[in-house]
Amino acid sequence: MENKDASLTLAFQLISLMRTDDFDYIYRGLFTKSITENILNLSEAKLHISDESTSTINKHVYLVMVECLQNITRHQEKPGSKNIEDTALFMIQQKNDRYLITTGNLISNSNIPKLKEDLDKVNGLDVKELKAYYKHMLKTGIISHKGGAGLGLISMARKSRSKLSYSFSEVNDKLSYFYFRVEVLFDPDNQAYESGDTFEKIISIHKILNQENILLNFNGTFNKNNIINLLPIIETQINETINIKNRVLQVMIDMLQNIVNYSVPIEIKSLGLDLEGNPGIFYLSQNKHDFILTAGNYMNNHHIPILKRKLDFVNKLTYDKLITFHDRLFDYFADNEITKPDLSIIEMRLKSKHSLEYRFDKVADEYSFFTIQAII
Repeated sequence: MENKDASLTLAFQLISLMRTDDFDYIYRGLFTKSITENILNLSEAKLHISDESTSTINKHVYLVMVECLQNITRHQEKPGSKNIEDTALFMIQQKNDRYLITTGNLISNSNIPKLKEDLDKVNGLDVKELKAYYKHMLKTGIISHKGGAGLGLISMARKSRSKLSYSFSEVNDKLSYFYFRVEVLFDPDNQAYESGDTFEKIISIHKILNQENILLNFNGTFNKNNIINLLPIIETQINETINIKNRVLQVMIDMLQNIVNYSVPIEIKSLGLDLEGNPGIFYLSQNKHDFILTAGNYMNNHHIPILKRKLDFVNKLTYDKLITFHDRLFDYFADNEITKPDLSIIEMRLKSKHSLEYRFDKVADEYSFFTIQAII
């Protein structure tokens, strides 16, 4: 694999980049009704973890996310396109005193003036004026050929009680990329609030995802519910034979379970993280010939020597010898699940049919960031 070191370093770079702005997760890829539902399930699971006192805020966040995702599926310029540049983007952050929901999708340059006019119109209205404008549009709004009458923008502005942020990045003389953000404040009555956030960090991350053809990226706290919701999203991205699709999904499950089981399961204040549970990152990328699955998580440094020996041992065995070793090990411990060793590393190697690449990046005296990568 070309640029192996750079590819392994990318996971640590991405999680570090996202950590500074508290990204919960980023999805880049195809948007369909089923994918939208699974993205909402991932979001809902996170929002339910929050304290009960923020339940009203969480409800507003969820409703705004529904509107944002509907806007993508309704207005994306090239639905169903497989080109890297044509995919859409969805991000959610919990930063300081607000949630930020950001989307991105291609639009025709000819549609920009009208969209900008609608956004500026909504941003120029106060709470009472937005309510009146919404009622007016319900009665008199002209429905576009893609559905809606600007009602989604008005609805998001009303629920968030904040200004709608946006930016256009020209792709060519016919198309631009439209970045859109809604902020839901923990204190919506704080009229003096000003974000000051720009889209520069979003655009820089988006460029990396495009350059590496990352079909899906999830950064945040991992648990079994996340695995269940991520699987159908990944499955939709793989337009290959059933055999390849199954191998990708099986390796992905092993990688995600490793994060759930072995990442540092506490709040790591020394690293500047505001995460509880099992923080990590997983993404699926694709080149001309292969799918590349990459996972990373924080771990205690004293576990590194043993893990390194396991990985090196598995990588040194030929495929045939690895099958024999796996079968003997499995049979030996078949009657005692309690003492049975973790076979995930061996199974990842068998299913991928390639050596497992890995890397450790020390981030503190006690912790390192572990990256593992499999190619199918």
